[in-house]
Amino acid sequence: MTDTHHPTFVTFTTGALLLQELDLVDSITADGLREMARRPENQDWWKFGDGPGQTPYIVVGRTRTMETGIFLSMFRQGPRRGGRGRKPKT
Repeated sequence: MTDTHHPTFVTFTTGALLLQELDLVDSITADGLREMARRPENQDWWKFGDGPGQTPYIVVGRTRTMETGIFLSMFRQGPRRGGRGRKPKT
């Protein structure tokens, strides 16, 4: 399920910008997101990939894209993540 106010898919670059726009992180870059996706300790949290229970990336040309609704839900749930993420708002 996607939010109709946002694109259906994001890239690592547009996803980083959207996270900042929605104030889900203080700052993050596309490279920061890629690093999160690669870290073994994020394996259970990162929802995209080829593993069991993961949502496959949609490849457009040479660019991996992610379904926006799933992408945003990762950052809306649990602790704040990202470059200089803040503690959850209470």
